[in-house]
Amino acid sequence: MAIKEKKRPEEEKSKLLEVLTTEYKWENLLLGILATLSGALSLMIISGNTLLQINEDFPVLGQEPNGLIFAWVLFAISVFGLILVVYPFFLPALPELKKISWPTRSKFIDASVRVLIFLFILTGVILVYNILILRLLGGIL
Repeated sequence: MAIKEKKRPEEEKSKLLEVLTTEYKWENLLLGILATLSGALSLMIISGNTLLQINEDFPVLGQEPNGLIFAWVLFAISVFGLILVVYPFFLPALPELKKISWPTRSKFIDASVRVLIFLFILTGVILVYNILILRLLGGIL
């Protein structure tokens, strides 16, 4: 007579682990926006901007070095958040960077000189157009 094995109930996954590993559609966008805003606010506090200051009567943060410490910690957290947002976009690019064949020194210098010459010519053309437009407007006005 064969012995039937009892079916084990499947082990339940931790709900916390399930929530933390689930990716939501807009979470990276929200993290990027919040990290940018918190970085801007922390830089406003650090720079001593008059638009955003911590009042001296505010508990804990109002004391002299605490507000600055808070701003630097907030800035570090916002930079870390931006890195978490940007990192997945650059991850696939790393293997592609290894495939690049970099130019030799002579080709690099040749291309750089050509670009600089083009920029000087383009700047000259824009300068001539600017002078002509200013003279025409000066004659009209």
